[in-house]
Amino acid sequence: MTSILTMLTEANQPAQRRELAEYISLHPEEFEKLADTIFNLDATSESRNQKQRILDLVDYLPSRVSIPVLEKAIADTDSKVRVKGLQVTYRTRIDCLNPEVSDILMNIEEEFEARKWAVHILGSCDPESYGRTLRTLAKNPDEDIRIRKEAVYALTKVTDDETIGALCALLGDSQVELRRSGAWALSSISSPESINCLLAALEDTDEEVRDWAIRALRDMDDARALQGLADTLARASTVEQVRMIRLVVERRSEIVLRAIAELLTSEDVNVKRTAAWAMGVSPYPPAAGSLRILANDPDEQTQDYAKMALIRMGDIDPSDLRM
Repeated sequence: MTSILTMLTEANQPAQRRELAEYISLHPEEFEKLADTIFNLDATSESRNQKQRILDLVDYLPSRVSIPVLEKAIADTDSKVRVKGLQVTYRTRIDCLNPEVSDILMNIEEEFEARKWAVHILGSCDPESYGRTLRTLAKNPDEDIRIRKEAVYALTKVTDDETIGALCALLGDSQVELRRSGAWALSSISSPESINCLLAALEDTDEEVRDWAIRALRDMDDARALQGLADTLARASTVEQVRMIRLVVERRSEIVLRAIAELLTSEDVNVKRTAAWAMGVSPYPPAAGSLRILANDPDEQTQDYAKMALIRMGDIDPSDLRM
């Protein structure tokens, strides 16, 4: 045991830890006794340091040796040791400790950092079994908002109908941070089942929620989602139209580009200028007629964007223009 303790104190580099892990694999009983002794010590800075050094070895140890160590770590009375134990458990994807991890998550007296890692362990190791737990956390208005947001992030790995429904419900939450997280999660999942609630989110009072909803709809390979974006773009305020054009132009969809082309005749200078710019980013030949008119627009920027779009379309020779 003294030999392992000495090596543990000196193992500061990965190569030294690998060497120690090889020794431990050959002497598991000696290591088990040392781990029992160290994890039974009272919480002091020295004992914490020793425990954390043991946890630094877990990546190099076989599961039969590492699991008992992680079991002790996540039950330790020192919160910093518990958090580190949970971080290692997440990193090594050891799922046999999930029941203990679930207990940590459901303990509202537990520190946020420990509960946060518990959320991500359950969401990554066994999302099907713990999806309901995560959905309940995300929707619970009495929960710490930080934990609710972490649960939303973890739910992106649980792509079933119940999760889509829970995330859509969050788009109506009174907390703007939850609405933002919900819209972001739906953009990550990109399920056609969320189209209706994302279209509704386009009218949210918060700009970031609207942006994530736009991105989610834009990135779906679904005509209904794109048509919904196009319809919203047509009736939005001029300020919102400018923002939407910049967000949707990269989609290069016939539906989206047609909607942008229709804004080339807008009476608002910022809208038609941005629409002309977008036609240069994603050329749309049917818009050539409107762009030719804008090539003589009173606004010089609009002129330049229109001419550049026409060049991109091959409609005019750049040598004929003085840009």
